[in-house]
Amino acid sequence: MEISETEKLNLAIIHGSKGYEEWSHQNDLTNYLSVILYELIIRDKLTQKDLVEVTGMPKQSINKGIHYLKENGYLELMTDPEDKRTKFCKLTDRGMKYARTKMASLFKIEEKTAQKLGAKKMRLLTELNEEWSNTFWQYLKEGSD
Repeated sequence: MEISETEKLNLAIIHGSKGYEEWSHQNDLTNYLSVILYELIIRDKLTQKDLVEVTGMPKQSINKGIHYLKENGYLELMTDPEDKRTKFCKLTDRGMKYARTKMASLFKIEEKTAQKLGAKKMRLLTELNEEWSNTFWQYLKEGSD
């Protein structure tokens, strides 16, 4: 039975996601904790709401990860000076060291993968993935069949 290009893409996305889940498992991290660390290394600070939105993970999982990191001195909550109701999650210096140490092998795998594909393919992959995701979400929000 032949599968369509759309089905092949879906399977590739799922397979890639499973790779990240396996990496988390091999490195004694929950998926939500590895995603929070990844995002805070890249973006410096985010609100809990931002973390839920950019990761697509449940608020409960993000909240659990934030509490774990805060209790262990890896994360601090900072009040936004412009809106006192808003609190940003930011890794402490200790937390940044922890995050970079924990995530180093993942970054290495990603870099090796990107180098193998080359700059041109990486740019194209990124552009196509962004276009696919944006279009998919547009149709999903429209309730299109």
